[in-house]
Amino acid sequence: MTRVLVGVDGSEGARRAAAFARDVANAFKAELTLLHVIELLPMGDREGFEAPEQEWYAKQMRRANGLLSDLADDLETPEAEHAVEMGHPVDVICREAEERDVDLIVVGRHGHRPGPRIMIGSVGAHVAAAANRSVTIVR
Repeated sequence: MTRVLVGVDGSEGARRAAAFARDVANAFKAELTLLHVIELLPMGDREGFEAPEQEWYAKQMRRANGLLSDLADDLETPEAEHAVEMGHPVDVICREAEERDVDLIVVGRHGHRPGPRIMIGSVGAHVAAAANRSVTIVR
């Protein structure tokens, strides 16, 4: 195992997933990538949007970079790569795993997405179903 990718969204579940991914990466002396995905605004939400869209995305990018920096500091992983991408989380996580040729994708059981949480978070379940890489879902 040489590369581990963990999807993070600022939730406690994502923090646990990142800690697990760090431990796996350390055990195998693998590269670790912390990935945050900024979801695109739905078309209907753009009408009457007060601030220009570019400013909103710029603010989200600053927030995401801060989140990744803080998480890396908390987990004492200064060598971890930070990645911020835009799109649907499942699609982006799977694409980034493929492009980076990772051996393992790690996601949290529950994140910040709204909706019912019957067994595992929707992003985790969909990543596990869609990815052509090994996926670990951390409780």
